[in-house]
Amino acid sequence: MWEQPPLSRAAALALGRNGSGARAAGPGWRHACHVLLYAPLPAGSPPPGYAVLMQLRFDGRFGFPGGLLEPGGESLEAGLHRELREELGPAAAGLRLRPRHHRGAKAWPAGGAGSGSDAGLVTHFYIRRLRLEELVAIERGGPRAPEHGLEVQGLVRVPLGRGLPVFLRHRFAGDAREQLLGALPVLGIRPPLSEEPTGDPQNQVAGEPLTPETGGGDVTK
Repeated sequence: MWEQPPLSRAAALALGRNGSGARAAGPGWRHACHVLLYAPLPAGSPPPGYAVLMQLRFDGRFGFPGGLLEPGGESLEAGLHRELREELGPAAAGLRLRPRHHRGAKAWPAGGAGSGSDAGLVTHFYIRRLRLEELVAIERGGPRAPEHGLEVQGLVRVPLGRGLPVFLRHRFAGDAREQLLGALPVLGIRPPLSEEPTGDPQNQVAGEPLTPETGGGDVTK
């Protein structure tokens, strides 16, 4: 579970800055943004009635679309849009992420398990609802993405029914597993309690659903 409450967008952006807003001395922070894209399925579909996208990465781990911001002042949403165009292809060009879609952030201190460098790492998580036809267009356009076959090996729909416990036994990138489990209550899905792991941060489970009070926002358009 989260070792501490998720950071809000504003609190995460304030890391490494002093009271006047200027960048403070000492080790810096890099920011990475990822998004869970989901869409409701047609009426009559098997429960829970949603399609949720993840991707298989070059290292064999599952993760969410997104990545690191470029150094030099790129905004969170601008960096996320750039990464989505690279990883998801042409259908993601019109996809817009707003600050209200931000659901929380987590800070990994410099040299820690999550950062792996001299700079700290802040992982931001977004949730964005799509129409099913938009989600299908992204799936079909994935092979035309610049990073297809390189950074991204393919897109997958998360099995949210009886197959979810088996899916959760796979390897996940960073805190993607924790992010997925923390998002399930937003969709009205109860995470399988029997799958709660311990130890490695990449296998941590979110114990409480993300809410607007913990840095979330409207997950619709």
